[in-house]
Amino acid sequence: MGTAAVSLVALALLAGTARADDCTGYQDDTHSAYATCFDLGNRLSLVAGTTGFGGGIALRHTIKFDDDHDVEWKMEHALADATYAGFEDRLSGVLYRGRYLRHARDGHIVIPLGRPQKVFLPFDIGALAEVGTIAWRPGSDAQLGVVHSAALVELGRSRGFGSVFAIGPSARWEIDLHRDPVGIAEHVVSPFTTGLAMMHLETGDGLWSTEVRVEAGTAWHSSGKWSPEVRAEGSLERILLAINDRPIALTGGASYDSATGETVLRVGLRISLVVRDDPRVRFDAISAR
Repeated sequence: MGTAAVSLVALALLAGTARADDCTGYQDDTHSAYATCFDLGNRLSLVAGTTGFGGGIALRHTIKFDDDHDVEWKMEHALADATYAGFEDRLSGVLYRGRYLRHARDGHIVIPLGRPQKVFLPFDIGALAEVGTIAWRPGSDAQLGVVHSAALVELGRSRGFGSVFAIGPSARWEIDLHRDPVGIAEHVVSPFTTGLAMMHLETGDGLWSTEVRVEAGTAWHSSGKWSPEVRAEGSLERILLAINDRPIALTGGASYDSATGETVLRVGLRISLVVRDDPRVRFDAISAR
């Protein structure tokens, strides 16, 4: 993960907020407008690469409150995000993944016990939730993640979605399944005995994005033992071109799971079929040239 860490530092230096004028390009001959910034959080995309093919739906939005303009929730969702490689009988994915971060301008929470008290915090708070993950590996049992959740402390306190630096305790319940014949081999439970750290960065124009996630701790197995476990995953994405304002990106990543001792490297292309136009892009603008 050393290379991924170097990439994160580089992207942190590159990350910034793109201005509206920087997000709209103009055709020289027709002066028609086209997008140069992209919304990575709202899209339907397909992926093809060294680990197979798949796709998923990404959605993100904010929730604001009329009675408190200083507080908002940043909500990110991934639906049916999966990859299948028929040539090596491998399947991985998640039915639903959500990341919810509460951002307060002055960093406070209210404790509603007795006389309500406002407590100021140097960080934001949030949560992670996953339901229905699956890891189907060649030549081994399958792993079904029933539920996975984490309480997050977000140290970056960014108002936007472009950067996340979060840590917190996590809990999960997984089931190891025999593939032939199909049946339950073992239950694996981590009752907040693991810790999670994640970092997400994307540039203001959406051309670069990266994410690293590490989870480590101990888990209980229904065979009657506790065992240490480490999982790590990193990804990097760079938009290469756009066809009719629909971006095509080069993707790369790596993952490691100590339970299986498996390290997987992947390279591929992500093709966005449906995207939400970045609000900073002015398609109705006319070039002054």
